[in-house]
Amino acid sequence: MVARIKFTLLLLVFFFMESTLAQFITPGVWGMSYETIPRFALVGIIYASLFIGRREGLYYGMAFGLLQDMLYGNVIGVYTLSMMVAGYMAGLVLMIFHRSVAVVISTLTLVLFGHEWLTYTLFRLFYTNPVNVQWTLTNEIIPTLVANMIFAILVYKPVRNLCDQVLQNKERAHE
Repeated sequence: MVARIKFTLLLLVFFFMESTLAQFITPGVWGMSYETIPRFALVGIIYASLFIGRREGLYYGMAFGLLQDMLYGNVIGVYTLSMMVAGYMAGLVLMIFHRSVAVVISTLTLVLFGHEWLTYTLFRLFYTNPVNVQWTLTNEIIPTLVANMIFAILVYKPVRNLCDQVLQNKERAHE
């Protein structure tokens, strides 16, 4: 139980880092033409899905997606849906493949790209002023993906250890 609380608090720290600390290191602040959007909480949700289970990824995705929509979104439900789908889909990968570092990093990359693409298409659906696909892909999605992958690689080991503790407590509770 303590490990799960620690993990949830860590996800909250990641979530608030997105809107506070990470805003000072984005390329737009330094006058560069491309834009990165920190998705640190989503990285943690995907790790939860990969190391704890797909249902946990779904639940964490729903909670943090709704929080994202309520605090920062214009349309309620876009981030809720996309983060839920991202969390659940990441967990489905491990039903097919063995959990290794290469599979985890590949899954993280694909799911982060899928999340960015899904949010782009949902926002394009809801807004009458769509943004060019090529511009969005080259100036926003790919730089966002690279920045979040760097963050994911940096926090891999500590988050994995915490997820392993949560999983051990979960298995002990079911015995």
